[in-house]
Amino acid sequence: MLAACQQSEPTTVMDLFKTSKSLVQQESGISEEHLARVEGLTCDGENLIVYDLHSGQSYSLFHLNTGAYITRFGNIGQGPDEIPAGCFGYLNKGSFTVFNNQTKEIKQYCLGALNGQHEVERPVRLARYDIPGFYVSRLIAINDSTFLGAGCYQSAHQFVCFNKNGDVIDSGIDVYNKSNQAFNDANRSLANQGDLVMQPGGNVFAYSLNFSSNLDIIKMSDGKISSVKSLRMGDPVYKPAVGGGGAFSSADPTRETIIGYIGLSATENYIYALYSDKKLYEQGSRKSTTVLQFDWQGNAVCKFTLDTEAYFITVDAADQNLYAAVKDESGGWKIVVYHVGN
Repeated sequence: MLAACQQSEPTTVMDLFKTSKSLVQQESGISEEHLARVEGLTCDGENLIVYDLHSGQSYSLFHLNTGAYITRFGNIGQGPDEIPAGCFGYLNKGSFTVFNNQTKEIKQYCLGALNGQHEVERPVRLARYDIPGFYVSRLIAINDSTFLGAGCYQSAHQFVCFNKNGDVIDSGIDVYNKSNQAFNDANRSLANQGDLVMQPGGNVFAYSLNFSSNLDIIKMSDGKISSVKSLRMGDPVYKPAVGGGGAFSSADPTRETIIGYIGLSATENYIYALYSDKKLYEQGSRKSTTVLQFDWQGNAVCKFTLDTEAYFITVDAADQNLYAAVKDESGGWKIVVYHVGN
């Protein structure tokens, strides 16, 4: 009698990875005196931006390779050269695009060089958007007049492509809880927040869902959204609730909710995801030592293990260095670097 061993199908994100590598941190050159409470990181080939709102401004700009402090920018306010507090942004080839769901404006900063010194110009307003039924979690400018937003659209779709006038070009890819009647429009939107990245110079995007093991890779072609790979390996666990006589809705984590995907970074070759399979109630904070590397077809490449828990990550354009926001023994923030290249 002949018998063959059958390899079991992966049931978790971690099961996808056959290659792993441990990484040891190095100094980034970024002085801790220039950091406040870090809320995010992003970089390109030259610049590293830290989200650290304080002193009336939103971001700190550093030279990527040396860690030298350049300037602060993102004045907070309601004027034409200002932005509301807490704006998310996306850095691509020296342009930093930010958006806000209250003002429904998209603005762009150009990070230029002047006599060897970097100077951040005033933001230019690219668009105003007011798309009924669309809660934008993250947004990327494909160009100066076309945008891709991710979140929840009309309680059905994860992605929306629209123009500078707010006209919807296309929408697509069902949200995981589209048919779950326990969610209304409001808490279904709350349950579909996450992080969005774009392949530099391409038309491919990746979106990870908070508190889940779900990652979707899509592409835009001829104005249409289509799926490249859906890696939905664990929906978020929420308890939807409505209170105040219907005045407010919530999507509350439970004791079964995992931390899941924390944030993404993208290069031309890879998607990097900070991820944790630990329960949120056990860990308390969204942090991890695990970084997962995928290619743009959704194939698992390598699982990196950091020597310190990271809260935010970003990877340089050459796939050589991973920058991480961590805490020191006293609880202060610092930026360290890990070498991920060959």
